[in-house]
Amino acid sequence: MPSSDTPTALLVEGILDGRVLNENTLQTAVAELSKCGAGEFRLDVTGGRFNILPTETHVPADRFDTAAQSNFLDRLQAVVDAAQQGSVETTLRCKLVFEHEVAETLFIVNGHQIEPVTRRRPRTAQDEIPMPAAEGEAMLGMRRRELIWLAPALLIVGLLIAWQSGWIDRVMAARAEQVLTETGPFGQMIDVKLERSWGNYYVTLTRGSTYPATPEALATLREDSVTLTEGAACELIGNGGELFVQIANEDGKVLAEARTELRLLLTEEDGKVQVKLTGSSSAHHVSLSLSTGKKSK
Repeated sequence: MPSSDTPTALLVEGILDGRVLNENTLQTAVAELSKCGAGEFRLDVTGGRFNILPTETHVPADRFDTAAQSNFLDRLQAVVDAAQQGSVETTLRCKLVFEHEVAETLFIVNGHQIEPVTRRRPRTAQDEIPMPAAEGEAMLGMRRRELIWLAPALLIVGLLIAWQSGWIDRVMAARAEQVLTETGPFGQMIDVKLERSWGNYYVTLTRGSTYPATPEALATLREDSVTLTEGAACELIGNGGELFVQIANEDGKVLAEARTELRLLLTEEDGKVQVKLTGSSSAHHVSLSLSTGKKSK
């Protein structure tokens, strides 16, 4: 990528995320990226971090010619430029299917530059593009009776895919009022409010009853700390640093987490920090932690 001719099919997959540098610039960059012929991209901003992903993976390829491919790289770089340096990670990739070959491109970040890494191979039967049935024809050319037999199997496959991808667990996520809150070393310095919507948990952090609003109050809390962890929590509060908001099961296993910073609480008395976490039927409590609960693989 870019290629010398227009592909007959285009697939765009993956995600790009990072920490926001300028949200207005970021929104403009994503809007321009959506005009490049590779389909539209959705932007989500949560707790100072953002992610973008394609709204559709199988995209009409008629507008993704050489010029559009080059423009796509420029607009993708503009997205990276709107993020804090060194914060961007991506699994974004695309597959261009041509008449006789296929080009598979993975976009990587080198320093603060987005770079395409492309592998070309001959086109195979697995790269054939499914064409919509002509008007009046049964799906895939099958008769009504065959479709009646196939429908239950498709339903089972759909439910299996939904279960494996976690959608069923999200739909069955525990209600917000059933999920406990544990602030750990932060004690009453931070208040935690949890809401559930469409299979996700939305966690809002605000100043708590013992939040140190003055340097003197912060110094007192430091002096009263009885553990290193409590002292570190006070330091984090005092500089508006980063913590991890986690959803865990009854055994304490972290099911989902998000890293966010408390700078807004430091600068605004009524400030609110909001984090979105994936819902789960096993959710037991939401907790605040100084370190990640996810184990590296």
